[in-house]
Amino acid sequence: MADISLGTGAEEVPLAGMLADMLKANLEKPEKLKDFNKLKSRVLIHAEDADAKITMDFDRGKLVVYGGEVGKPDISIATDSTTLLDLANIKIKFGLPWYFDETGLGVVKKLLTRKLKIKGLITRLPALTRLTKVMSLN
Repeated sequence: MADISLGTGAEEVPLAGMLADMLKANLEKPEKLKDFNKLKSRVLIHAEDADAKITMDFDRGKLVVYGGEVGKPDISIATDSTTLLDLANIKIKFGLPWYFDETGLGVVKKLLTRKLKIKGLITRLPALTRLTKVMSLN
C-alpha cells in the first residue's frame, strides 16, 4: 500500500486532493507501485489556466502533496488543465510512455509549441519516465 498524504496548503488547491486520490487508485496496480517505490523526486505541477500549483514530494514509497510551490523542484511541469489530463492518459507500452498514438503525439506537439513546458525533461529523464508511468491512468 502506498503512503500518500496531503501536506501544507493542499486543502486550498483542489488539484492536490484530486491527484492524490488518482494516484492512490493507480497504485493498486503492482507495476505502478514498483515504479512509485523507486521514485525519489520533487515535482512542481502548474495548471496555468486555473492558476493552481502543487508540489509532489516523492520519497521511495512515500508521497506528500503540497499546495503551492514547496522547496526546489527536480521536475517542473507547466501547462493548461486539459494537457494535464492528456498526460494522465498517455498509454504505457513495453514499460515506457507511448508517444505514437493520438494522445502521445498531441503531448509531443504541445511540448514543441511550448504549450507544455517541462523543466528536467533531459536532466531528470529516468524520474520523469517513472512519474509518467505512475500517473498514467492506462
